[in-house]
Amino acid sequence: MTVGMSLLLLKLTALLYLVATASFVFYAFRRDTASRLPPLVLSGGFVVHTLALAVYFFQDGYPALMEMREALLFKSWLMVAGYLLIQLKYRLTVLGGIIAPLAFLMALASIAFGSGSGEIPPGLKTFWLPLHVTLAFLGNAVFALAFGVSLIYLLQERHLKHKRMTALMKRFPSLESLDRLNYLLLVWGFPFMTLGILTGSIWAGIYWGNYWSWEPRQISSGIAWLFYGALLHGRITAGLRGKKAASLTIVGFAVVLGYFLWGDAIFPSRHGGRFE
Repeated sequence: MTVGMSLLLLKLTALLYLVATASFVFYAFRRDTASRLPPLVLSGGFVVHTLALAVYFFQDGYPALMEMREALLFKSWLMVAGYLLIQLKYRLTVLGGIIAPLAFLMALASIAFGSGSGEIPPGLKTFWLPLHVTLAFLGNAVFALAFGVSLIYLLQERHLKHKRMTALMKRFPSLESLDRLNYLLLVWGFPFMTLGILTGSIWAGIYWGNYWSWEPRQISSGIAWLFYGALLHGRITAGLRGKKAASLTIVGFAVVLGYFLWGDAIFPSRHGGRFE
């Protein structure tokens, strides 16, 4: 019963995110469309998404984070939550046109992966698991939002450069506001990523006696950390901003996607091929 309920909620989540995607597209091409509707639909999907995660929690008796399906669900949930918070302050409705389809694809992929046998070994049921994964996923979610803001910046900059202002472009914030938001997201995302890596290393050291094993998963996450660290350092000390900063933020998110897809997700390959 619980498994069927969680799957039903998951399918409903994907459906609502698909409807939200369509509403954002409609918003982009129709001047008279109310700007409140697309975020409202996305909020409805987020509520159902939250219920689905709650059902998985009661079903497993522990945060569902072991399999790729669960990782995708949690990452997309954090990403949508971050967008809704940004929307409350900045009214950046157009950003939802990037976040909604990403959330839909991640929800769809989680359905395709199905339910695995992701039972957590008793020795791993400590507070380090939810702490490490939540911090790491928060960093990824914030960088996904920075990626979306950077795409909007480049699109806005290109249209201004060629003096082609459509009705949609007029709804975009100024380049200065987008650049400032991009910087703010980097300032938040990098510490989350750093704490995620640190807690993961501590957890591995406590459980396996090895804080760093030079496996593909750890190497790729280290590369992503170094890239974002250099990007943030450039923004703080060298005045890196504008188009170059937006382009590098997009590259950084590609690196994050690479380390998410390369190797295992929650645990290194030598510990059973689970996902982080």
